[in-house]
Amino acid sequence: MSTPGILAGIRVLTLEQVHSLPWGTSFLADLGAQVIRIESVDHLQDREAGPFPNNQRGEEWWNEGGNLAYYGTRNKQSLCLEVTTPKGKEVFLRLAKNSDVVTDNFRPGTMQRLGFDHASLAKINPRIITLSSTAYGHTGPWRRAGSRARTVDAACGMSFLTGYEGGPSQRASNNYMDHSTGNNVAYALLLAIYHRNRTGQGVRIDLAMQETGISCIGPAVLEAQRGITRPRVGCGHLWKSPHNVYPCRGTDRWIAISVWEDAQWTALQDVMNDPAWAADSRFQTTLGRWQHRRELDNLLGTWTATQDDRQLMRTLQERGICAGAILTAQDLVADPHMQGRHYMQEFENQAAPHIGTRVYAGRPFRMPGVNLTIRHVATLGQHNHEVLRDVAGLSNEEIEELAREGIISSTPKLGETAAESE
Repeated sequence: MSTPGILAGIRVLTLEQVHSLPWGTSFLADLGAQVIRIESVDHLQDREAGPFPNNQRGEEWWNEGGNLAYYGTRNKQSLCLEVTTPKGKEVFLRLAKNSDVVTDNFRPGTMQRLGFDHASLAKINPRIITLSSTAYGHTGPWRRAGSRARTVDAACGMSFLTGYEGGPSQRASNNYMDHSTGNNVAYALLLAIYHRNRTGQGVRIDLAMQETGISCIGPAVLEAQRGITRPRVGCGHLWKSPHNVYPCRGTDRWIAISVWEDAQWTALQDVMNDPAWAADSRFQTTLGRWQHRRELDNLLGTWTATQDDRQLMRTLQERGICAGAILTAQDLVADPHMQGRHYMQEFENQAAPHIGTRVYAGRPFRMPGVNLTIRHVATLGQHNHEVLRDVAGLSNEEIEELAREGIISSTPKLGETAAESE
């Protein structure tokens, strides 16, 4: 299957699990590349992850999860092939010979043991581009260590910086490193495709999650070389005040406000109708407001607690003060700005029609004439026959034999439940 798009004609084989690599390859699939996701009945964690309606797995849970549509098999093809078997390896190599890109997020050494490392693939396809996305890269003392996004948050130094003033380190977010790494996957592959098309030479990409994270705290790395240890400041700032998150009217409603110059402070005083406390001499300079930030935050928070978060955001922004209501995921689905930009996308997975239409986050850029929406979601092994016939060149009889031997599949193992796939 080839979907018209900027990358039409580019074929990607991806041995991927969890989040970061699938997120990256989904960009290429959106742009029209033929992305073939190689799956295994022994590793269905992604398909088991959900989320499912009412948190209940259906009869065909392996095709129903929301994350499959968001990034897992979105606009991709699914080939459920056991590549660890001799016949599976042979089939994979035939696919790689006729592909442009092979990606994986196994620990270093796994692809080499399988015979799928760059050197081996380049012998049969000198123009091949390979990318391995790992926690710490393919060289160095930590190369064989496994990880999750949470542990990489720590190892890249981000967790040390994240937390409230005077408190312990905290996690930056649930999937911050996954998404950041996935973005780099897409970026690196696009560069490699451009380079290969210009020079005819294949490319090997060694991408590390830890290094992705370190690049996000570059200023702290520079400061450390000057003997400066950046402190944890929570939602505060190293010199701006007021600069924090403040309570608003209602249950768990908040607003972020950032003031960094006297003119903005004067405008904020005017919006608050010039309360007496705001005229305190401690708050009349940038330095003074920062030195007395705790008292200022408490006083300002008492006032914001009487205000509606969205209306206050609009009022402050009209006065040149940076402010943002703290929107929840539920807020974003119905947000007028998001709807006005057609950012949120409605999609119904035809493989699980009982689930109904869901709303998904879109792509943060627009390109005239380029369709970046979810067009389809691949069910497990949906494209076995098509890929093996058209890309590997197998006959119908050879494909049927692979199915009889369990080398290819379209359902979990007989009797397996969602819990057993974990």
